[in-house]
Amino acid sequence: MLKQRILMVSVVLLVSSLAMTVHSAEVKKINPDEIRDVRKALPTKTQPSTQQIERLKPDLTITDMSITPATPKKGQSAIFTAKVLNKGAASAPWHQAAIRVGGDPNSPPISVHVLAPNASQQISRQVTINQAGKFRVTFIADPSGSVTEINETNNSKYLDFTVKDILPDLTVVNPRVEPAQPTVKDQIRLTATLNNIGDIPAGAFKTGVRIGGESQPKSAGSVGHLDVTTPQSQQYVVSRLWNTTRPGKYVVEFYVDVDDDVKEHNEQNNKISFVITVGP
Repeated sequence: MLKQRILMVSVVLLVSSLAMTVHSAEVKKINPDEIRDVRKALPTKTQPSTQQIERLKPDLTITDMSITPATPKKGQSAIFTAKVLNKGAASAPWHQAAIRVGGDPNSPPISVHVLAPNASQQISRQVTINQAGKFRVTFIADPSGSVTEINETNNSKYLDFTVKDILPDLTVVNPRVEPAQPTVKDQIRLTATLNNIGDIPAGAFKTGVRIGGESQPKSAGSVGHLDVTTPQSQQYVVSRLWNTTRPGKYVVEFYVDVDDDVKEHNEQNNKISFVITVGP
């Protein structure tokens, strides 16, 4: 009986030893270098760089500026227009823009809705300027700096413009000679038409005509009032009768406002010249 028990215990110990041997065969000792290689092969969760974060911001700027009319007159309303453009990589939240005419610090705010990347919104302001001169209009996106942008230095652009005074503008057009082919035997009549191409009527002024080498234009009369030229307005002329005994070519010059009595838009268009040929 004792021998049987000893035999059974031996069998159990033998089976246990064999099980441990099989289990030990399945366990493999792993080299630390192999662990590092496995870690490298696994996908890693990367954090965005500072430059990537900076690029993911809006960038507001101004485009498509215009003034209508381009050269307004004193007392006339002008419309100033531009676009606020978001050229950044992220949407810009609601903010305000401004249009400052002549350096006006109290320009009313203009609401700009949310702008997706590459989206824009038109802004405009109507202003009446009651004095003539040179002015500047500045268009500003986000003047308060409420939007955090990738570039804060391109939020404003400007245009310079001129406001014209309301003035007359005298000029001379359509010079002509009678007869059309004069000779030394003819009394020659030289004539041109006076025009006021300005904004308001002109007061009194003098006219003159200079022929050939004369040092000064000779008086051709005075005009007390000249309306702005329209198809219905009265046409005034400057004329002079002339005789010569010398055939040849002559330069004839017609003048309006000889003594600069009238303040005008343009003082450089008060003369017109043409050449006539006098036959023998």
